Amino acid sequence: MSAAPGSPKPPRRIERLLARRIPDGAAGRSSVLGDLHEEYGALHARRGRIAADLWYLAQALALALPWALAALGDSTRGRVSEAASGLLLDLRSTLRGLRRHPTLVVVGVGSLALGSGMVTGAATLLNGAWFAPLPWPEAERLIDLEDAHPTEVCRDCSPGTSHRAFAEWRTAFDGVFERIEASRRGTATLRLGSATSSVFASEITPGLGELLALRPQLGRLLAPDDAAPGAAPVAVLSHGLWQRAFGEDPGVVGRTLDLDGTPRTIVGVLDAQSRPLSRTDLLVPLPPLPAGARFGDRDLWVLGRLAEGVPIGAADEAVRAQATAMYAADADLEPGWSAQAVPLREVLARSGADPAASVAVVALCLIVLLVAALNLATLLLARVTQRAHELGVRAALGAGRLRVARAAVLDAVVLAGAGGLIGLGLTWIGRDLAMVTFAAEMPPWATMPIDLRVLAAAIGSVALAALVAGMLPLTRALATGAGPGASPGHSGSRVAHGPARDLLLGAQIVLGIVLVAGCGNALRTFRTVSDFDRLGYRWEGLQNVVIQPAAGGEAGAGEAVAPLVASLEAAVGGHPGVVGHALSRPLFLGSWGSEEAASPVQVSGEAEPMGNTRVPRHSQAVGAGFFEFSGIPILAGRGVEDSDVEGAPPVAVVSEDAARAMWPDRAPGGVVGESFTLTVGEARRTFEVVGVSAPVIGRAWSESGMTEPRIYTALAQTPEALFGGNPGGGLLLRVEPRGSAMSAEAWSDWLAAVAPEASVSSVQGVDALLRASIQGQRITGLVLTALAALVLGLFAIGIYGTVACRVAAGRRELSIRIALGADGGQVVRSVGGRLARLVAVAVAVGAAAAWGADRVFAGGGVPLGDASPWMLAGVAALVAASAALACGPPLRAALRIDPAGALRGE
Repeated sequence: MSAAPGSPKPPRRIERLLARRIPDGAAGRSSVLGDLHEEYGALHARRGRIAADLWYLAQALALALPWALAALGDSTRGRVSEAASGLLLDLRSTLRGLRRHPTLVVVGVGSLALGSGMVTGAATLLNGAWFAPLPWPEAERLIDLEDAHPTEVCRDCSPGTSHRAFAEWRTAFDGVFERIEASRRGTATLRLGSATSSVFASEITPGLGELLALRPQLGRLLAPDDAAPGAAPVAVLSHGLWQRAFGEDPGVVGRTLDLDGTPRTIVGVLDAQSRPLSRTDLLVPLPPLPAGARFGDRDLWVLGRLAEGVPIGAADEAVRAQATAMYAADADLEPGWSAQAVPLREVLARSGADPAASVAVVALCLIVLLVAALNLATLLLARVTQRAHELGVRAALGAGRLRVARAAVLDAVVLAGAGGLIGLGLTWIGRDLAMVTFAAEMPPWATMPIDLRVLAAAIGSVALAALVAGMLPLTRALATGAGPGASPGHSGSRVAHGPARDLLLGAQIVLGIVLVAGCGNALRTFRTVSDFDRLGYRWEGLQNVVIQPAAGGEAGAGEAVAPLVASLEAAVGGHPGVVGHALSRPLFLGSWGSEEAASPVQVSGEAEPMGNTRVPRHSQAVGAGFFEFSGIPILAGRGVEDSDVEGAPPVAVVSEDAARAMWPDRAPGGVVGESFTLTVGEARRTFEVVGVSAPVIGRAWSESGMTEPRIYTALAQTPEALFGGNPGGGLLLRVEPRGSAMSAEAWSDWLAAVAPEASVSSVQGVDALLRASIQGQRITGLVLTALAALVLGLFAIGIYGTVACRVAAGRRELSIRIALGADGGQVVRSVGGRLARLVAVAVAVGAAAAWGADRVFAGGGVPLGDASPWMLAGVAALVAASAALACGPPLRAALRIDPAGALRGE
């Protein structure tokens, strides 16, 4: 129906669009259009053209849109259904094809499961250390408050905070922090009846339990009254100590235990879900601010909770400003000291995972994943060769390039997906085993959740493996199916002898050499640090007995140590179970100030004390016969003797490297007769150098073999006040037992008879201590050895697949050569000559890559570089041996080819 002559007409384009979108027979298209025209004319007469045009457009959209959407839905459903049907058919075809190649499935899925599992496992560890939520309420508001110095000696550790600063901070930041609490962790001697053991004891402010949501299973937590001056000594047991020492006795609350000679009443037991800041066996109240406390006595861990809505930046600025002003007013402090507020998550992560080592671990896992993916790509190239005829037929029948590509890449996707799922399962199992195996070593806050971050890492590893494994096979498949009539023989030859397979194999070898070189370096490091004879002192068969002279776990009080030393010397010398012994005590001679700060050591004739970078910081006070028993040679002069007692001229021995540091213009042997002065607070004593000893290596885990300069003062002549800067403080009795070593209980009984006021803190074999110190190198060596063996196996499989494919693809050519008289050597050169050249080039490139890796990971927790020429030569020989073994079976098959049978088959 058309509009009346002379009547206004609607916009022509909208009218045509509406006519096309309304199908014939839909409620009478002509009637609908006619009605719209009449209404348009009436509206045009009443309100004008613009209003009529807008109304007509709105009516057109309202009528045409539902039909357009319905038509689009029908079309889309058809295409989606068709695509899904095609994908399902290709997937079924892929699964049937893989079922006929079990070796490809086992090797591909197995290698990718290991590679993906390693990446996912590394992601689980890093996620637990850096990103997983902490087990405390509102943990994102928990802040670590600690002292800081721009050139502080303790660069890689936290210097802590003093009790005096903590007391100031509790009232200085109203509106910035809701509350500020503190703790101090140390070892203590626990006596239960006749049994003695060393335990971790944490002194905490009572409010810290509430801040960390600690809960009692029995009794109660510490209360504010427990920390008041004169309060009765109390303790709260950890759940683990309650199980170990008290057999989960429900009546333990109210009992008394002896902790470092102080009776304490047990008032509670933590439940199993409570998570203190660090591993601890007992919680005791932190004593009130001691008299004469100094800002420089930093031994507290201070923790605060931000007030609601306060950003960390504002809190850090407030803490820095207050601490800078407070410390600048203290003349006893070196200039430059301040404080900082750091999120607790960041502090805990730094203590649990070194960033450089974390990057190295991820790099190692990615190398294994890439090698596994490249190995699978090599095998899939062989499968594309076998499927060349099928893909050519698909293309000839009209299959588009997308359909051919999908058919080729599904192999990689299916195998990578299966490997990723198995790898995630391996990670799950490994996580549970690690949580059980290393439960005693893990901090209580540590968790390793399998969360969205870990799942993202697993999906990413699968995607990367599928991409690497499927890219070249996909390219080859598209080239194979592009032309009509592609013949399997021609395409197979092109794949077998093309550069793509060689490139994949070479990449595997290069990555493998980097990892194997890293394994060799780790094993070399472990072998070096396992040689304890290089340390420069006697260690084998000896036993360390650490004795705490007085209550509280401190080094001693006043003159109480001198009689104890005399008693120990006399008693242990007559012990029937001891062949020889030596007494010593750590003497810290550094300063926790800046590098330019003064140390306690001043060489006679110099105007100023020695700087922190020059002083022998970790020194010892030693008893008579120490050097003879320890096997440390005296290079000049003498050692400490029985005559070096209190009242005699104070004497000391310096190591050869300490002599060079203290008297740089003198030969080490010529410093005998020189003197130096030690000053700690008000205490001051001058020692004469009576001997120069051979240097010793202080850190057994250090591969560098760098010695540690030391000063050895006579123990009986070293005033108690000079040990004020020493955080350890215990007397170390090192003995050579006669026959079997004595137990901790036996030593405790012996000490109770000799010196009842003292206690045995720990008893350990020196060799066990040294082995424990190199545990990290041992684990690194084992992990890298396993990874290197896996990588060697992977590219051995790749070499085997390459040679086998070449033999299968070139069977006709080899048959003709043999029929024409080629001998075995010529056949081997024909098949493996190019491979030998490839291996040689890849080894050279891999050696260069291994050398360059040291530039990136030097000093990291996991060595990847620093390979010596001999190391690289050994790696090259190992790779060549693996290649030769892998080439053996296919080469033997090539030599056994029957020319007549092969040609008849053609």
